[in-house]
Parts: sequence; C-alpha cells; structure tokens
Amino acid sequence: MTTWQFYADPGMTAPLASLAQQLPDTGGSVEAIIYFGSTASGKTLQAASDPGTDPITITPADSAGGAGLAASALRLALSYAGLDAAAPGAGVSVGTSLSSGAPVAVYVRLTLPATMQGSYTDLALATNSVIEA
Repeated sequence: MTTWQFYADPGMTAPLASLAQQLPDTGGSVEAIIYFGSTASGKTLQAASDPGTDPITITPADSAGGAGLAASALRLALSYAGLDAAAPGAGVSVGTSLSSGAPVAVYVRLTLPATMQGSYTDLALATNSVIEA
C-alpha cells in the first residue's frame, strides 16, 4: 500500500471516488483531468519491476471484465492535445520516478457510441506494480 492515489483536483484535497462522467445516450466524448500524487512528505514512487529504470504506467482498468463499458472507451494522455493521438485503452507513462507533493495531471477522454442511459462504474485507473520509498 502506498500513499499515492488519484485525485479530482490539483491540490490533492479530493480523492477520486469514481470516473463518473456524463454522456448523452446518443453517445459522444467527454473529457476530464485526473491527478495522481501523494500528499505525504518526502516520498518517491518507482516501478517495482526495475526501480528507477522502468516507467510508472497509468492504465484504464475494467473491473467488470467485459460487462458494462470496455477499457478501450478511455484514452489517456499527459496533455489535452495528446488525447487525439492516444490509443484507446492504452496506458500512459508518467516517468521512472515521481516525488510526492506535486501531482501528475492525466487527461482522460471517454468516448462511446449510443449507449443506454445508466450508471457505469466498472472503469477505473490503475498503475503497474510500484514501490514507495
């Protein structure tokens, strides 16, 4: 367990409860900025596989395994402009080492065709295996 988590705001005061985004039932796209960081003092995060060398990756995750919405409905990027070139369902590298205090902004675009209205809660963001020091 690490002190790093996803937040709804750049000040890291509101932990992200869900990727709740509203789309009309006719489909389309909606965008948001999610922040990843730690409010603990003096912490460093690295990939567990090869600390300091392998990238820390944030990826879309589908907790329902095919039911509900697919992870490929999400595009992730480190800038708004990068969303157009981002591959659906692919992760984004946020570096090989992160320091606590300043969050990383991750731009998220949810794109769906015409979909039945409802509350879809199966999509989330996850990291690869990481270690905190």
